[in-house]
Amino acid sequence: MAQRTEKVAETLARQILQDIRRNHLGPGSMLPAESVMVEQYGAGRGSVREALRILEVNGLVTLKPGPRGGPVVAPHDPGDFGQMMTLHLQSLGATYRQLVEARLEYEVVLARKAAEQPGEEAARLVRESLAPRQDGADDQQYAAATGGFHSAVGKASGNPVLALAADSIYAIWSVRVTEVLYPPDARAQVFAQHEAIARAIERHDPKRAERLMREHMLDYVEYCEKRYPARMDDIVDWK
Repeated sequence: MAQRTEKVAETLARQILQDIRRNHLGPGSMLPAESVMVEQYGAGRGSVREALRILEVNGLVTLKPGPRGGPVVAPHDPGDFGQMMTLHLQSLGATYRQLVEARLEYEVVLARKAAEQPGEEAARLVRESLAPRQDGADDQQYAAATGGFHSAVGKASGNPVLALAADSIYAIWSVRVTEVLYPPDARAQVFAQHEAIARAIERHDPKRAERLMREHMLDYVEYCEKRYPARMDDIVDWK
């Protein structure tokens, strides 16, 4: 009976997710109440609750408490996907060095694909991410600016699968190692590298965008090796 309920709940979770997409429900949108879902999907209350729990665990919905509460579409957060990914990375014995090396390769591909996109939308996304540049920014502002740039390159690539993978790896790293790497006196160079990559994307020059991003990320990996040598060989842990 438990196995059957689990299978029904998984099917129901997929149906709820399909309806979220079909109805274009964005973050913060309320889903039907549990009692309504029971009738709408023709499922038992236990199956509905388990389906919502599956979606909640995977960061796709949140369950708002209170008399006016209920299931709510959750904001898209690569950290949720990264959290799930760490279970598999830990079981594989993957190290933080391998994690950051994987991010390097993803970022290089994303930069190339962004430069290959027709029209000006990709360039606009990347250029707008550079607007809040502040060389004298504090750690939080710096992290937001650099993270925003790489996230924008991912969106500009036109491939949400690659972008999600790269953003999730960054989320894993920032939570378990550090969010801010470079000291203040080295941050101007980071912004300059971002600017050069953005120009290559604007000029639709995929080879240059790819080369500049690889150089940028190699600097990043080298700094990680120097700054966190003991951490690099640790197994990625699930928290």
